[in-house]
Amino acid sequence: MRKPTFLISCIFAFVLLTGCSDNKIDEYVGGQITSIKENGSDSFAAMLDEGIAESNDLYVLQFPEELREPYLEFMKDSFSSISFEVAKAKKMNDGTFSVQVTYTPLNIKKTVETANVEHIASLETTELTGAVTSILEKDTKLIKNSPSYEEETITTLSVYSEGESYKISEESLGNLLSQALYGAMTPYDQVCDILDCYDFVKAYLDASFKGDVARFALHTDRTEEEALAWYEADVFDPPSDLSEAYVARYQESLKTMMKQCQYTVGIPKKETGIFSYTVEIKTTPNTSLTSAYSEFEGGTYYSIEEVSSGLVTAMEKYAAAPTFGEETSMTISFNASSMLSAEDDNSELSALATTIFMIP
Repeated sequence: MRKPTFLISCIFAFVLLTGCSDNKIDEYVGGQITSIKENGSDSFAAMLDEGIAESNDLYVLQFPEELREPYLEFMKDSFSSISFEVAKAKKMNDGTFSVQVTYTPLNIKKTVETANVEHIASLETTELTGAVTSILEKDTKLIKNSPSYEEETITTLSVYSEGESYKISEESLGNLLSQALYGAMTPYDQVCDILDCYDFVKAYLDASFKGDVARFALHTDRTEEEALAWYEADVFDPPSDLSEAYVARYQESLKTMMKQCQYTVGIPKKETGIFSYTVEIKTTPNTSLTSAYSEFEGGTYYSIEEVSSGLVTAMEKYAAAPTFGEETSMTISFNASSMLSAEDDNSELSALATTIFMIP
């Protein structure tokens, strides 16, 4: 026959019992669970810290401190959607008490995962804290209105005397909370996965065209010195017949042109596979170099010195007053394969580069 149980409802009034008799321990546990539903628990903080550590290992973007309180509130609200039954306490040989708690764990991942794909695609911000906060608001409603639960399970709590009152061991309480909330980091991880890719794409473009290499270095496990060497490699080599006296001016004008490139990275969409995304990039093509060469080719020159001077003078003119084409957009693949073939002439990333900065 089933043991007598104590049903914890969402409106159970919390009373901290002190000096209670052994047969009131189940009521104490019920009160503590209800208090967690209403007020949260330090155990959520420990659980969140574990989740943050795992996520921070996965992504370059790191969990923002200002997101901590909203996320703890989300965990508390999720826990509140679960009903618990508390059995009568059993006294153990070591003087502690064993209390079985029966409940159906909430599967946060299954509840929110599909809907979040659509929500993330329509985000209005790429700022991590704001993006996750907006998703948490939507997910809290999903959990309230259409939660998905696992099979009924039982967790045993260990309760011991502390003066004239009782206390649930942190280990057993933490075990209850972690088992009750499956996939608690799913909303954060879903958003962070997409925005980490966004950050990488933007970092790649900023490093390629503007020489801003700090974020790119983080994403590619390079030092900033190594990333800067990657930026400098080959791109700024002058024509072989350019007079040595004009090399530095050529390189500086080309860098200045490229730093003025204009592009906007959209919210990536996750595709099947590991690190596989499509990203829409809008750009107003920078035609400064083609304008400079067009003007240069219209001149007449009688020596290498005059050729070199004519080319560099035209480049410096359009570096100071760049020209642009009509805004366009490209949707490209970002994955391991596309990154490995980035420098191939027929690759998507190569086509993107020559669209952003047109080469004569």
